[in-house]
Amino acid sequence: MNLIEVRGLTKLYRMGDTIVRALDGVDLTIRRGEFVAITGASGSGKSTMMHLLGCLDRPNSGRYVLNGRDVSRLSDRELAKVRNREIGFVFQTFNLINRTTALENVTVPLFYARLGSTREPARRALERVGLTHRATHKPNELSGGERQRVAIARAIVNDPPLLLADEPTGNLDTRTGEQIMAIFHELNRLGVTVVIVTHEPDIAQQTRRIIQMRDGKIVSDRPVTPDADSPGEVAPPIPDARAENLVLSNPQISATTAAEHPRPMPGATGAMGCGLGSLVAWAAVLALLAWLSANFDVASFGPDKPAPAAAAYAGFAALGAMATAVILALSAIVLARRARRTIRRDPGPWRGAGRALTGLVCGTLALGVPVALAVVAILRNRLGFDG
Repeated sequence: MNLIEVRGLTKLYRMGDTIVRALDGVDLTIRRGEFVAITGASGSGKSTMMHLLGCLDRPNSGRYVLNGRDVSRLSDRELAKVRNREIGFVFQTFNLINRTTALENVTVPLFYARLGSTREPARRALERVGLTHRATHKPNELSGGERQRVAIARAIVNDPPLLLADEPTGNLDTRTGEQIMAIFHELNRLGVTVVIVTHEPDIAQQTRRIIQMRDGKIVSDRPVTPDADSPGEVAPPIPDARAENLVLSNPQISATTAAEHPRPMPGATGAMGCGLGSLVAWAAVLALLAWLSANFDVASFGPDKPAPAAAAYAGFAALGAMATAVILALSAIVLARRARRTIRRDPGPWRGAGRALTGLVCGTLALGVPVALAVVAILRNRLGFDG
């Protein structure tokens, strides 16, 4: 089954008065489960090809079908959705967030997927690349090979069917590069389609098919192993076992982007709303009691002198407002504490800490101040103070 089908793909760039044909009518088919290298000299069009295959750009003409869907004319929003669901990216410069740990870097795609649980899938991804023991280390505490393995873990954390790697060993020594290639081989063995863009012949020779480009065209497409029937014939991959709700964001994420798009803290808004609502309910109680005191002699009410209807309704309304205030205060405290536990359990960029704190403070005040006033009133009565 074909994962990628490209027909007549053309990409033009303007350089001054000159039109550069970065891709010039390219035809290409890549089957699900292949391991492919795209090679060529600088300016041959291989990087442009990767950007189009990764839905990071759109062609000027031609057709690109990815996993059965024509993506060549999609809008930016639709392309982002395709990237999220279908593609993982690995880059030469790693593109990790320097101020966060390896585990937190791997959770970034899960955040964009808006998944509630992030730590366990991220740990599993790190385990697949052999870095569980470095989960709490930041990128500046890792070697180049370890940083690239974190980048791979981030790319595969949601099990995309297609993995695109742009010069993944370019910043690594030979031995470390071999370790990274071994990870790609293992992922391919498990059914992931791997496409590597490289200018290194020895890296290309470790794949199963080499596509060579020159001047925006494919000039050679051959299998690495001489006994392969054709460039597209590979061993059947393991069936695709992705979960139905898998989403993978484009991992070209900077620290600034992550800081500008932190995760919404669950329950923070609810905690603040309940906390403020409890204070409003207590304000309603005080207003009702003040109205009763100003308009009626409450102390004179009793069995011989029933309260007027207006006073009775106001009294019942005050009792209801008190119950509402207590319920809202308890809800605010519970939601705020739950939100704070979430932060401790899953550290990372969160949005809403101020709202959670506001809810906790308001809920505590709404629950504690009346209790304190009641205690003071009882003590004053017991001790005989009249104010």
